Amino acid sequence: MNPAAELFSQVIDHYFIVKRDGDDLILEPTPFSKKLPDSLVQSLKNHKPELLSLLRFQEEADALLLESTRRLAKAWPKGCPLDTAEWERLEAELHRAYWSLDTGRLKAILELREKLALKLFEAHQKGAAA
Repeated sequence: MNPAAELFSQVIDHYFIVKRDGDDLILEPTPFSKKLPDSLVQSLKNHKPELLSLLRFQEEADALLLESTRRLAKAWPKGCPLDTAEWERLEAELHRAYWSLDTGRLKAILELREKLALKLFEAHQKGAAA
């Protein structure tokens, strides 16, 4: 995990929501928030550009995931399961791609995932018609 992702994780572990507003980093406390250690606050300041970059990536990645999910939802035949070993492998790879901060890798995995789902949807529909 890169330093920005590690810091992000530490802030989440203290029950804060991490947001960005332009070039500002915002830590929004929740009712369960714990005091952030001074060393963590200093690390956040030191790595602010990387954290902002991480948040920008997450915004883009979340939009890509949402678009993919919407496309699959439109095509999903009722009762079609996706619980195959290949689907599980791609879901795990998708998780790794998200945290790799590599948009190209994320897009490639989303494309493979959608192709697999559409193939399973088609097989399900053929089986239901038989």
